[in-house]
Amino acid sequence: MLWFVLNIVLWGLEVAAPSADSAVVTLPNCPVSIIDEAQVPARVQGQLIELSVKEGDTVKRGDVLGRIDDAVLQKTLDVKRYQLEAAKKDADNDVNVRYAKWANLVADAEYQQAVDANNRAPGAVPQAELRRLLLERGKTSLAIEQAAHDLEVAKLTVQVRQAELAEVEEQLRMYQIVAPIDGVIIKRFLHAGEWVKPGDPVFHVVRMDRLRIEGMVSAEKYLPAQLDKAPVVFVVKLPQLGERQFQGQVVYVSPVVEVTGEFMVWAEIVNVRDERSGHWLLRPGLTGQLTIRLNP
Repeated sequence: MLWFVLNIVLWGLEVAAPSADSAVVTLPNCPVSIIDEAQVPARVQGQLIELSVKEGDTVKRGDVLGRIDDAVLQKTLDVKRYQLEAAKKDADNDVNVRYAKWANLVADAEYQQAVDANNRAPGAVPQAELRRLLLERGKTSLAIEQAAHDLEVAKLTVQVRQAELAEVEEQLRMYQIVAPIDGVIIKRFLHAGEWVKPGDPVFHVVRMDRLRIEGMVSAEKYLPAQLDKAPVVFVVKLPQLGERQFQGQVVYVSPVVEVTGEFMVWAEIVNVRDERSGHWLLRPGLTGQLTIRLNP
């Protein structure tokens, strides 16, 4: 019985061994895990015609990783561009407005001349001719309004064509396989020439510049406030490189105490690359020692 009790005590010390410095807590055997990862899917149906990255490549959010056949939509894009160009030319063409104004000036002058002639010599211009000239003046006046209206519609048509072009451009973006996060390609599921459907995974991307360290802390010894946002140092032993330290911060303190009397904390660690090879030193799946400097 005594042996069993001693083993329980020793196990508890291994889980969260207090440091000689009471302001820190040291947690051994803490695993490294991924914070952000994504299966990058196809968003439309079609044939993959280009895959520009492979396993091990580093990508940035927004990078185009591949493309689905979009030849038909590219033709539609050309049509929309031509339609927009034509609409802009119509919107910039005010010839009809200027012509209507000149026609109205002429019609007004002709009518006024006829009126003046009748004032000088009553009956010189028949009433029927006066009415015709008056009608012509009214028609040319309305023609100005119609030409102005047509020009305004032409300007609105430009906006319509711009929206149609933007819609096709957005559709074309759906044919691109785009990286949703910064990271490293760890899996390519398909090859160029294969057929895909919406939702089919094409790549698996894992973020490597920041990783998570998980540890269990005694609820009897520490309060969440002592740990929340506390600075941490993570020490891991690497082949041929020995012990390496990584800096970070506690980003999550679980509100739940497990049956073991402990609660989980997560620390986010800043990863670094090997100076010679360029590979990330810290990798998901490794374990190491996490030291948390407690908040006062």
